Amino acid sequence: SLSSCESTRGSTGSSMDLSLLALLDRFVGWVFEKLASIPRGIFNPDNRLYWVFLLSALILAAISYRRYHPSSGLFPIKAFLRFVFPKKVYLHPSAIIDYKIYISYRFISPFVVGPVIEVVSSAWVASYTNSLLTTAVTQWQGLPVTLEVVIAFTIVYALLSDFLTYVNHRLHHETRLLWPIHRVHHSAEVLTPITLFRKHPLYNVVRQLISAPVIGLFQGLVIFAFLGKIDPVTILGINAVSALFRIFSANLHHTHIWFSFGPLLNHIFISPAHHQIHHSARPEHWNRNYGEVFALWDWMFGTLILPSEEIRKNLIFGLGSGKPQYHSTLAEAYLEPLKSMYEVVKQYCKPSRLAS
Repeated sequence: SLSSCESTRGSTGSSMDLSLLALLDRFVGWVFEKLASIPRGIFNPDNRLYWVFLLSALILAAISYRRYHPSSGLFPIKAFLRFVFPKKVYLHPSAIIDYKIYISYRFISPFVVGPVIEVVSSAWVASYTNSLLTTAVTQWQGLPVTLEVVIAFTIVYALLSDFLTYVNHRLHHETRLLWPIHRVHHSAEVLTPITLFRKHPLYNVVRQLISAPVIGLFQGLVIFAFLGKIDPVTILGINAVSALFRIFSANLHHTHIWFSFGPLLNHIFISPAHHQIHHSARPEHWNRNYGEVFALWDWMFGTLILPSEEIRKNLIFGLGSGKPQYHSTLAEAYLEPLKSMYEVVKQYCKPSRLAS
């Protein structure tokens, strides 16, 4: 009957409305969860913005301030805070783009970087490597785990990881196809700790494709060698080398605050001053200081520039004088690299003319 049809139709419509409301409710909840996770990062040791790392950066900044702004008497707190958080830096249009990229990336990464990590993960490669070795060597009893072995594993793992970071970073600078992805990061005209996250999603995709197989192979060999009984030395629950890097250096890398480790250590470790030179807009500083933790790779492969007072006094950030600002909006930061990469691919695929 007509009434029953209307009743059924009304029931279906109501069900659909409830379903749409449920989806909308889940989406809104997901958005709020992502936004809430941003400030929670200061309580997570895995996050570079963990409060201990921020506090240590503030202490290093105080040392730098006292060196370059000597004064007698008590430490000038207000002047120091103005030095650390200048409005011209943190309210600069470039910094505003940093903040937008940081927030938006929290939503984008699960759909762009997440699937790659699931398919090409170091854990999967490690498990597969260990499985192959276990099948091939059935009577293996494993090596003994000593303190020396644990310390060596911690250091070797940190060196390998950092070397892969150097390789990935250098490839993005010196490969025409990959440079547009990384140019998003280098188009920053001022540096803040949030500039670390000023990355195109494809940057971390490429990084994962490069590092996961090698790290996974290394982990698989170690798991097999010690029957999975070995763990790295940790500080605050993370790799000790990584923790020390974050305590003594990391959060000043993307700032205007100059901090150098001195002539000897500058050949071994990447200081904030090293990385600020890497962001220099001056051509003589381009494609240098690729390392993240260790300066050894730059030293070995001829890409190291040591910090100096002359560089400090003349340092400016960005892509270079007269260069266009490719990423003045959030949309440009995400879309311009794709367009530039397409142009590079199109140029490579263009058929060459045969000599007549």
